[in-house]
Amino acid sequence: MTLELPIVDDTGVWGAWMSMLNVPAISVAMELKIFESLDGQPASAEDLATQMGYQERALKALLPVLSHLGFLNDYNGAYQLTASARSYLLNDSEFSWGGVFRREGRMLVRHKLLVEAITGKKEVHDGRDRPAESWESGQVDIQMAREVTAFMHSHSQASAVGMTKSIDFSSINRVLDVGGGSGCFAIALAGMRDSMRCTVMELPAICELAQEYIANAGVSEQVDTITIDMFRASWPEGYDAHFFSNIFHDWSFETCRELAKQSFDALLPGGRILLHEMLLHDSGKVPYPVIAFSLLMTIGTMGQQFTLPQLIEILESAGFTNISSCHSYGYYSVVSGEKPV
Repeated sequence: MTLELPIVDDTGVWGAWMSMLNVPAISVAMELKIFESLDGQPASAEDLATQMGYQERALKALLPVLSHLGFLNDYNGAYQLTASARSYLLNDSEFSWGGVFRREGRMLVRHKLLVEAITGKKEVHDGRDRPAESWESGQVDIQMAREVTAFMHSHSQASAVGMTKSIDFSSINRVLDVGGGSGCFAIALAGMRDSMRCTVMELPAICELAQEYIANAGVSEQVDTITIDMFRASWPEGYDAHFFSNIFHDWSFETCRELAKQSFDALLPGGRILLHEMLLHDSGKVPYPVIAFSLLMTIGTMGQQFTLPQLIEILESAGFTNISSCHSYGYYSVVSGEKPV
């Protein structure tokens, strides 16, 4: 079954969804006195992290969001308060909105998680607030697996179909979908032609669920699953492409380099690695849904959204060559590299 895309892409929905981070971005900046620190003294994320003892990765995600909202001016990476922030977001201002944002912050889980990400002082959670930690451990129970798989499937379905209509897969016949979740990308690829074969590589509970999605799509003869912990077990060989969607953005640069090297070693000579990600502009400060998505990654994972040069550096470090990027669908692009013959 091949799905036909709607007449409009899903960028509007992404913008609406990512707007949920506007309030916690402000409430956390007020609680942690980030606005006070920048009042009258511009600072980069690196400088602010040093001055306040906060986590640089989290500040690099937070400050562009506050800038987009009109509360910080960015002067070549140095941030300073705007008149709006100085009037309404300093805690001791006569017109401070602190009462509003303190109350809102107390009611928001993401406020607490963002405070923890910035300060580095994490509390114990049940794992559902930071599912990447369960993936890292290799232990995902069926309830969490079902929740996260449905979540990822719902925001990936359109981009999966859109990708197959914008990227040339004519030279690819056997794809390993690494961390493939519900299998929606493998299912979409199978719909391109009968000769395409795909394998979803996932943890046991996820594979069990993926098989249901695959069967419901009617592509069980073309798409299968393999239970492998990508961090602890050898990867299967014999594939001419490895596909990763929203995988690299969950992890640190170091971990992404390790994943790229594992892919390089397991691929056939001439094989390709394909990274399906929302790319930040080289400045790291636009477009808004992508910088907000990067802030969400800071809250819930060990990663962030990448610029194209950052992904190129990661792939080249593993040995990939002929690296290129092509817009896929909505805010997504596919970054491709080749293993030399």
